[in-house]
Amino acid sequence: MNKKLPTLARAAFAAALFACAPSLAHATLIPDTTQNVSYAGTSPINWYGGGTASTGDAVEGGNDFNTDRVDISTGPRTLMLSFYTQFDGDDLGAHYADVFLATDPLHPDSFNYAIALGAQLPYGGVGAGLYAITNNYMTSIDRWKNTGYIYGGKYISPNDGLAHDAPTIVTGGSALPGWTVDVSQNASGDATYPYRVDVRLTALTNNILNTVFTAANVALMWGTGDCNNDTVYVAQTNTPKLAVPEPASGALLLTAVAAFLWSRRKKPARFVS
Repeated sequence: MNKKLPTLARAAFAAALFACAPSLAHATLIPDTTQNVSYAGTSPINWYGGGTASTGDAVEGGNDFNTDRVDISTGPRTLMLSFYTQFDGDDLGAHYADVFLATDPLHPDSFNYAIALGAQLPYGGVGAGLYAITNNYMTSIDRWKNTGYIYGGKYISPNDGLAHDAPTIVTGGSALPGWTVDVSQNASGDATYPYRVDVRLTALTNNILNTVFTAANVALMWGTGDCNNDTVYVAQTNTPKLAVPEPASGALLLTAVAAFLWSRRKKPARFVS
């Protein structure tokens, strides 16, 4: 029977790891219905209306900056944002915009937190991470003024129907310790929107979950590229719940480790006559 202990211990160890693995509960895909307005060249008076939801809702509908939807998923101490877009992250100097969060339900278009993706370092941005911000950001107007390009400078807020400046690059603020941000680009499986940008925000410990996600509502805004030719704005009716790993999973892991170590204990030597 003792000969089976290593096998049983390995099985228990594997089961514990599986139980403690950060699985994600997928939410319904949220379609992009946010409209943009933009201006041409260097004059801020040349505003004109963006497209509509039925035509892709991006400035200059049909361009390669269109974003279609976002999938919001949560897991143990983890928030995953998956954006489906036509933008590959590098076009005429434009790169993926940072993600902005508003946690005050009375001011859903005043962004007080941001997830920096790290793609904007050459343009005054900061490294990947979660930041508490005030006005520590650059709008698409700031980024692209005097370049001669036509781009989306504002988004139409679903809260008040007005055009608001679109923040696209985090330039400072306070980096919140204990959070990590991982960004990857994957194939989406959608022929029209072939790129899926996955932004995974993870709290390293349970006791810092309330650093950000305590408000009744969390609004999320992503301007696709730093030119903000298309915007995804999501006004959450409830705060995304970042699950705390169950204590039972930790106990199972410790039990499995103990069993494995016990099975590997040094055994007395056997003498064969």
